[in-house]
Amino acid sequence: MSTPELQTYLAFAQEMMRRVYAEEDQLQIHQWATENLAKLGGRSEENAVMTWLESFDFYEALLVKRSQDAALPAEERKTIDWFWDSWNKMIDPLEPGMLGVLSAGDGQGKTIYAECLAEHWARRKNRVVFVHYELNRVLMMDRRAARHTGIQRRDLKAGKLNKEQAQLVFDMRPRLTAWDGYITYLHTPGWSMEKTVQELHRLKAEGQCDVVMLDYLEKSAASRRQLQMFGNQSYQRETDNVNQLKDFAEATETPVLMLAQMSKSGKTTSADQLDRTDMRGAGEKSERANVVILLKRDKVEGGYSNEVSVVIDKNTMGATGTVKQLMEPELFRVHDLEMQRHELN
Repeated sequence: MSTPELQTYLAFAQEMMRRVYAEEDQLQIHQWATENLAKLGGRSEENAVMTWLESFDFYEALLVKRSQDAALPAEERKTIDWFWDSWNKMIDPLEPGMLGVLSAGDGQGKTIYAECLAEHWARRKNRVVFVHYELNRVLMMDRRAARHTGIQRRDLKAGKLNKEQAQLVFDMRPRLTAWDGYITYLHTPGWSMEKTVQELHRLKAEGQCDVVMLDYLEKSAASRRQLQMFGNQSYQRETDNVNQLKDFAEATETPVLMLAQMSKSGKTTSADQLDRTDMRGAGEKSERANVVILLKRDKVEGGYSNEVSVVIDKNTMGATGTVKQLMEPELFRVHDLEMQRHELN
């Protein structure tokens, strides 16, 4: 007679066969198997329990590690702080397992902020995974070149660079590849969040993922499982997507910053009235987030102002408030208004 433990494995095998014979989607079967194998006694369960005495050992070791990190010169520290001094004054660096949200309306510059932050983290010795559901690789590489050479994208596209411009592009590669970290660009058009998280787990297991930038939440496609469970209920699917991201962050101790859309009403709300309820869709975006940052550029004749109001509306690591910044959209850069501009090298 089999033991209760073996009965559990038998039930797992039977369910696996049922799903295979039902010709379920291969990705869904993999996701289900991964989650349930962990429940059968994988590493996740082993890490779940910390005894009372172990908690003191854990904390004492943490304090020693912090002391060692603090003794290192700033350029040798591997941190996930913020690119701008104004942000660092209010928000502590992202910590393992944290989820942050950066939200703005269409055309407000969310991705410019994401690119600046991802590159800053790479300079800080981190292996960054930049998930982009929308922008293609050619556009992202052009934007990066414009940011680091000062050559506008239209000139890069034209293919008629003068000698000085060509030299600027040539010099960019050794400067950026000299960083102690790097960015892995994960182009995911049409991917579900389940497929995205599965790839993030793979990159994490291979040591290629210290922090995730996701651009942006609403662009992920519905999975077969989500359609079966939630149908056309987009907010419920969004809730499920946020939960998957947060679970990945916590289980792997990986910080995640995801971009999200602003609601229609939020797009017309003034910066001094803007708060996280103006984000579009599911409330879990802010409820499960440790930090919520909102961007607002006022409408002006011919487009949007280059002055950005950055509203830090939720911050479990410190203060909330608003800072002003200057965007150079033609070069895909952002600077603090009241502080010296960062050199992009």
